[in-house]
Amino acid sequence: MSIYVCAADKRPQKSRIAQTPVEHFNFRHKTSGGTEAPQVSSEISSSLFNLPHTVPVMTKQHPFTAGPQTPKSPSSMDDPPISFREQENPIRTASFFSMVSMAWMQPLISLGAKRPLEREDFEMELRAINNGKTPQPLGIPRVALALVKTFPRQIVVVFASDLLFLAGSALISFLVEAILDYINDRDNVFGIQNGYVLVVMLSLVAFLSMVSFNFAWFISSRIGVNMRSLLLDAVYRKSLRLSSEARQKYSSGEIMTLVSVDIDRVFNGMMNGPWVLLAPIGFTISVVLIGVLFDPVAAVAGLVLLILVLATSLSLAKRIGRARRDLLHVTAERLRVTSEALQGIRVERILNSALLFLTPTFLAGVTIGVYVVHHGTFSVIQAFTLIAVINVSRQGVNAFPLGVADLFQSAVACHRVDEFLDSNELTPDARVSKDSSSTVRGRVSVENAQFCWPVANNSVKDNGLEDVNVHIEAGSLVMVVGTVGSGKSSLLQALLGEMQMTSGRADIHGEIAYVSQEAWVRNATLRDNIVFEGDFDSERYERVLAASQLSLDLAALPSGDRTEIGERGINLSGGQKARVSVARALYRESADILLLDDPLSAVDPHVAHAIFEQCILGLAQHKTRVLAVNSHYDLLVHADKVVVVQSGRIASEGNYTETIARFPGLASKASKEDYHVENEDKQQASTSNQENQIDSSSPVDTSDAKAGNQLMEKEDRVKGRVTGYTYKTYLDETGFTAFTVVVIVVTGYTVSQGLLVLVNWWQADWADNMRHPNASYSASWFGLWYFGLIAFGAVATICRSVIVMSLLLRSSENLHDELFRRVLAAPVTTYFDVTPVGRILNRFSNDLDQMDSLLPQQWQNFVQNISLSVGGFIVCALASYWIGLSYIPVIAALAVTGFYFKKTSREVKRLERISRSPVYNLLDETLNGVQTIRAFKMQSRFEQMNADAVDENASFFFVYWAAGRWLAVRLDTLSVVVIFVVSLYLVATKGQLGTLLSGISLVYALMLTSMVQSSVRDVDRTDNAMTSVERILHFREIPQEEDSLDASPINNTLWPSQGAIRFDNLQLKYRPELPLVLCGVTMSVGGGEKLGICGRTGAGKSSLMIALFRICGRSLAIIPQDPVLFSGSLRDNLDPFGEYLDADIWTVLKQVHLANAVSGWGSGLQLILSEKGDSLSVGQRQLVCIGRALLKNSKIVVLDEATANVDTATDALIQATIRQTFADKTVLTIAHRINTIMHCNKIAVIDAG
Repeated sequence: MSIYVCAADKRPQKSRIAQTPVEHFNFRHKTSGGTEAPQVSSEISSSLFNLPHTVPVMTKQHPFTAGPQTPKSPSSMDDPPISFREQENPIRTASFFSMVSMAWMQPLISLGAKRPLEREDFEMELRAINNGKTPQPLGIPRVALALVKTFPRQIVVVFASDLLFLAGSALISFLVEAILDYINDRDNVFGIQNGYVLVVMLSLVAFLSMVSFNFAWFISSRIGVNMRSLLLDAVYRKSLRLSSEARQKYSSGEIMTLVSVDIDRVFNGMMNGPWVLLAPIGFTISVVLIGVLFDPVAAVAGLVLLILVLATSLSLAKRIGRARRDLLHVTAERLRVTSEALQGIRVERILNSALLFLTPTFLAGVTIGVYVVHHGTFSVIQAFTLIAVINVSRQGVNAFPLGVADLFQSAVACHRVDEFLDSNELTPDARVSKDSSSTVRGRVSVENAQFCWPVANNSVKDNGLEDVNVHIEAGSLVMVVGTVGSGKSSLLQALLGEMQMTSGRADIHGEIAYVSQEAWVRNATLRDNIVFEGDFDSERYERVLAASQLSLDLAALPSGDRTEIGERGINLSGGQKARVSVARALYRESADILLLDDPLSAVDPHVAHAIFEQCILGLAQHKTRVLAVNSHYDLLVHADKVVVVQSGRIASEGNYTETIARFPGLASKASKEDYHVENEDKQQASTSNQENQIDSSSPVDTSDAKAGNQLMEKEDRVKGRVTGYTYKTYLDETGFTAFTVVVIVVTGYTVSQGLLVLVNWWQADWADNMRHPNASYSASWFGLWYFGLIAFGAVATICRSVIVMSLLLRSSENLHDELFRRVLAAPVTTYFDVTPVGRILNRFSNDLDQMDSLLPQQWQNFVQNISLSVGGFIVCALASYWIGLSYIPVIAALAVTGFYFKKTSREVKRLERISRSPVYNLLDETLNGVQTIRAFKMQSRFEQMNADAVDENASFFFVYWAAGRWLAVRLDTLSVVVIFVVSLYLVATKGQLGTLLSGISLVYALMLTSMVQSSVRDVDRTDNAMTSVERILHFREIPQEEDSLDASPINNTLWPSQGAIRFDNLQLKYRPELPLVLCGVTMSVGGGEKLGICGRTGAGKSSLMIALFRICGRSLAIIPQDPVLFSGSLRDNLDPFGEYLDADIWTVLKQVHLANAVSGWGSGLQLILSEKGDSLSVGQRQLVCIGRALLKNSKIVVLDEATANVDTATDALIQATIRQTFADKTVLTIAHRINTIMHCNKIAVIDAG
């Protein structure tokens, strides 16, 4: 795999990342935190590693300032407002002390403590900084290596800071021994006889260790956020260039998984991964100290133990990584495999965490055991020094299992991203030559060319174009005709450069505007969809609206052209979406060539002729126009050239007269269609005013647009604390009551932690007992109980972990199942129409992943540290009443600080979760319209939009982690105060407590403050992680489709037996607060009758069908206008429930005239269809949908312009098949063209509901 350089003066022929030179970047050249990203000599760095600046900025008054402001002086009242792009970044102006103490975060923390934070409180700096440097070539084989090479100095700083932390921890061991020696009037290793100096040294070293550790963590978060942003940008850019083969390999869901799950794994790997190297160093330091302070033999025994533990932990981590990889790759049998994988990960993670958690205890046991055997005794001072020595490895013990797991998962994620970035893409050498600078703009020439669609295995093979010779003069009108699957759309795709040219030559001179057969509409206003990021010209805009027959539609939209259009144009009819696409192409004034892929099929003949005359022959008359048609052959007479495509070859190319001479059947089809158009015009004139005949397709649901043209609902956000209801519900979903779960957890952790605390106490008491020659118990008796307590503690620790993890994973699974059921049962009009897909995917991907992976582990850490803190406090209180009392105000201060901070942290986390949805929405929208984006050469604009969305999300993401360091610094400072107070008390009361109690007090002062502050942090982290549960529980509020109150349940699978339908005063509204869309419809349809349903746009035709399907569900069959297929085999798409034999399916394929094509593809019914059936033409997809309805054999069938996307000849055959096959069925046909309802027994005209 290779990565090519993208210099300023040339573009690479193949690129895994991006094709934009550094000099063309006009945004984000800085890393998070204000430092410039280092130049990396590769395209991956030049296009990606010019990192977004993702840190909140200061206003002129103060960063994060909101609320009441100081009144301006009169002289400043007229000053223009300062754009947030011009505001100062607090990190860049922060002093060294401010950086170390995280004081630059204080204004945000203070503001968050006063009121819930809003998005406006976080203004991101997006200023362009371009140093004009051009990178030099350097091959970087893997994404992971590229990421490391981008931040080498920062990563070195992380390791150096953590090594200082470990060194400080080692020095603390000597200082603990020195203070205990001082209390016992013994010489210490430092030779210092002043105990107060030792106290100051201990406090100072503890403080510096804290500073080093937190600084390393802060730098890691900055690097991790930057890596995450770069990969998000890389995946999006690659998505814009994927070839058809790659799109078949990577579905939208798989690409979304990369963005929502895998890339977060890379961040976690950066945060915890360094401890995979640092933890063994900490372990080694502990072993060396044991050898120096105790005995070399004991050190060797400890080293062997650590090697065994690390090897076991690495093996378990690898198994977790493989299970994660399989879990991400799984597609078939998803629920079963996911459950099994999660169970396996759970067991292995529990064993790994428990093993590392118990390592300090095991190490102490091995050291004491070997030392006693070798020397026969050990002292109390040695016992507590040993605990201090082992504490050097405690951070490594906590971080190593997470580091190993996260690093392996990060490696899996990087490998998946790497495979994606290395997938095939559209490359210039395999595409047509496009020359926009030619003087003869608009000319198209294709000579002896052969094009193919690269496809995945077991997919459609017969899908190319051969011996293509087409010459189109500038300004001419070329119409392309052919049967379904003949290659009409492929010819247009070849001219776009979407197909791979394997031989020949193709030249296009000029810019292209493209209208796809399946109209692509963005989630934006109607105007924005037409202008498409171009300059607004009101005069041209009005002409385009009129020519594309959209002017009158604006009156039906609540806010005219400023009305927000929902995702995929859900509040527009099929005909309106097609006309918006045509208007977009027409508005593109710079376009010299219009490629129109059958947009006229989506509208009725009257509107089609108006568009043809006013758009194609009108506004676009001076442009080169290539129009593919499946119908409307009466318009061929206007073409300068007619191209006939048959079986992937150009069968004919000539003017209308020459084409009719070779294919006389076209003339008869044209005359028939002309006859129908004339009759329809007469019918329209007699039934309604022409102004109402804009389109007769599905209605515009104007009720979906809310006040202020806001259609898509703003994402819900709970403010304030996570409620007790959320916690209770989460625990209730375990299968037990929340109270029962709490009792189980408290009991398990009390027993296990009590045993581990008793181990330390027993160790010290054993050493104290050895001082007395007439001890009441023998050393062997003490040793037996000591190692027995270790064994019992280990078993209890593993059991408690298994129980808690099992309960929480069960809760996660139950919540997932409920979420899935409720989303599937949500109503289309009140939920899916107003909820972006990206928002739903965010809940199903990131929130569920947080609940599956992070939350159970966070709960484990939280309960574990709480139990450690309580146990340590009890030990200290028993050792010294006064020391125990001194802890109370400190613990209170820690708790107050934590709760003060939690208000800010919780809201930042919620905002970060919400800010992910725009990233996912844009990616989903882009994947659906990537061909249109590429045709209009809008890649750079969409890359900019993605960068803006990523910047905003990264800002919240970074601030969340930076805020965590603010809390850590303050908690650690309080911990140092405790260490200072306790050590000062012991020195001042020299010898009063005795060696045993002094040792316990000092060692637990070092441990307890760390435990308490970890508990406070874990309370915050658990609370933040619970926001994912909070967001998932919101799905309980989704409105659900309810069973009809007026209809009794029907369990007979043979119902309906006759197919008769009777509507009696039917009334329908989409939501309770909205007006009726059906106002008392009463009519009857006899069994076997054929009913044609007519009416203007918005009359209620589709609403009537919605009401019918709402009542009858699976008992009906529908053939929709927009064909809907799913990834999987052809057989699964025709027979999703596996109810029919292969012979029945082949019979249906013959009826829809697809059998020969399927046989030719080689795989038969096992032919694998790509996502949405994109490997088939739109017409072929429509035929599959017809076959599915035929196979179902329902008594009632609804046809919604079922043959709109097939050619006239196939249409006639299919209509004949439908009339024959559905002869005894009740058929309801929504009429778009008069010929589709000429055979009906009855005609129903609907107006205003």
